[in-house]
Amino acid sequence: MPGRLPYDLLDRSAPEASRLLALHYLDQIGEARARLGDELDQEALHDFRVGLRRIRSAVRAYRGELAGSISGTMRRRLRDLARATNDGRDVEVQLVWLASQVEVMTERDLAGFFWLVGRLEDRKQKTHDRAVADVAHRYDKAAVKLRKALAVLRIDLQVDQGQRPRSFRELTGVLARHHVGVLRDELGRIQGSSDVAQAHRTRISLKRLRYLLEPIARRNRRAGALVRRFKEAQDLLGEHHDMHVLAAAIASFRDGLVASRFPGLESGLDKVGRQADEAAAAAFERFESVWVGELGNRILARTEELGRALEAPPAPPEPGVPQPPSVASVGDVLQVDIQPSMETEISAHSP
Repeated sequence: MPGRLPYDLLDRSAPEASRLLALHYLDQIGEARARLGDELDQEALHDFRVGLRRIRSAVRAYRGELAGSISGTMRRRLRDLARATNDGRDVEVQLVWLASQVEVMTERDLAGFFWLVGRLEDRKQKTHDRAVADVAHRYDKAAVKLRKALAVLRIDLQVDQGQRPRSFRELTGVLARHHVGVLRDELGRIQGSSDVAQAHRTRISLKRLRYLLEPIARRNRRAGALVRRFKEAQDLLGEHHDMHVLAAAIASFRDGLVASRFPGLESGLDKVGRQADEAAAAAFERFESVWVGELGNRILARTEELGRALEAPPAPPEPGVPQPPSVASVGDVLQVDIQPSMETEISAHSP
C-alpha cells in the first residue's frame, strides 16, 4: 500500500511538499503496475493510468518547485507512457459499454453487434496486451530514475536568512485561482455536444483542477466537495468523449468492410452507432445542466474563494515568542534527503 502523506504537507515548503506528493503518486503507480499482469484485475490498467495522470499533473503544476529533479526528458517520458496506454484503455471501455447494450439489440441487430465485438476483441488481443507489457517495462526503468531524482532537494540560502519560503498551501492557492480562470475560459468556448474537441479540452482543465485540490481535500471538507463536483463533470465529459471515439472506431471498421463477404451487419452497426450518439448527447446534457449556467459559476466562485484562503500567508509570530533556530547559515547549501517515511533529513554543506 502507498505510504501516507505527512499530516502537515500543506504547511511544508512548496519544493519539499511537491516532491513528497510526486513520490506518493509513484507509490500508487507502483502498486497498480504490480497488478497489470493479472488478467482478472479489470481495474489495474485504469489505476495505473490514473496514477500517471496524477504525477504528470503534479509535475506540470509544480514545475518550478521540481526544477533540478524533473528534466524535460523525464516529463516527455511520462507523457509517452500515458499516451501508450490510450488505445488499450479505449478498447476496454468500449467492450464494457457494448456488454451493457446487448439487451437492447433485436435479433436483426445481433450479427452486426457481435461482429463489432469480435473486431474489438481482436484489437485488444493484438495491441492492448502487448502495449501494456511494454509500458510496464518502460515504467520500471523510468521509476528508478524518478525516485532517485525526487528523493533529494537542494536549497541555496542567499539573501535574507529570515525570509520564509512559500508553503505548499500558499502555492496551491495561487495555482487554484489560475486554473479556475483557465477552466472558465474553456467552458465559455464549448459550442455544444458536437464540439467534441473543445469538450475534451475542458475535461482536461477540470481534471487538472481536481488533481490540484485533491491533497487539500484530505484536511478540508470544502475542497473535498469541490473535488467531487469536478470528478462528476470529468466523468460526464469522459463518457461523451468515449462514445465519440467508439463512433469513430465503427466508421473505421466500416471503411474496410466488404459488404458481400459480411452480409447483414448494417442493422447492428447502425443500432450501436445510434446508441452511442444518444449516450454522448445524454452525458453532455447532464454536464451542461450543471456547468453552463449559474450553478457552474457558483462552483467556480467557491473554488476561487478557497484559493484566496489558501494563498493568504500565515499570521506573523507574536513578539517575544521564540522561533526555532535556523538549520544553517546564509550562503550554505542544504541537501534535503526525502525519506520513504515521508520525513526529511537535512545536512549543511559548504557552498
